[in-house]
Amino acid sequence: MSNQGKSTSELMNEIKQTHEIEKFIEKNRNEFLNEQLYVVLNNMLKERAMKKSEVVARSGLNRVYCYQIFSGKRLPSRDKLIALCFGFKLNLEQTNSLLKNVGFAELYVKNKRDSIIIFGIDSRKSIFAVDEILFENGLNILTA
Repeated sequence: MSNQGKSTSELMNEIKQTHEIEKFIEKNRNEFLNEQLYVVLNNMLKERAMKKSEVVARSGLNRVYCYQIFSGKRLPSRDKLIALCFGFKLNLEQTNSLLKNVGFAELYVKNKRDSIIIFGIDSRKSIFAVDEILFENGLNILTA
C-alpha cells in the first residue's frame, strides 16, 4: 500500500513547477498509486492471516456485496470501505491511509459524523456500536 519513492511534498513541488503535465506524468509514472482496491484488500487478508468471512461479518455489510468488492467486481463507497476497515480491525492511521490511497477523504475530526467514527475506531467498538451512536445522533449509519 505504501510507496517508497518520492514524498508527496516532492511531487507537489514538481507539479507546481511544471509547464507540461505529460512530461510530469511520464517522469513520475512509477510514483502514482496504481494497485486496485481488491488487490490491496486481499493482500491485507494474507498479511493479517484473516479469513474473508470474518472480515465480512465484522463489517456489518451484505455478504454478497463484500465478496464482490474482494473479487474486484464492485467498488465500495467511502462508508462501505470504512465498514470494511472495522472488519479488518484497522486503527485510525491504517484506516486513513487506506481511504487516502483509494482516493477518498480521510476521517476528519472536525466533522461530527467522522469524529464519532474516529471515536469508535479508537475505542475498538464494533461497527454495530458505531452505527448505533450515529443513529442516536441523527446521522447516516455506515452499514445502510
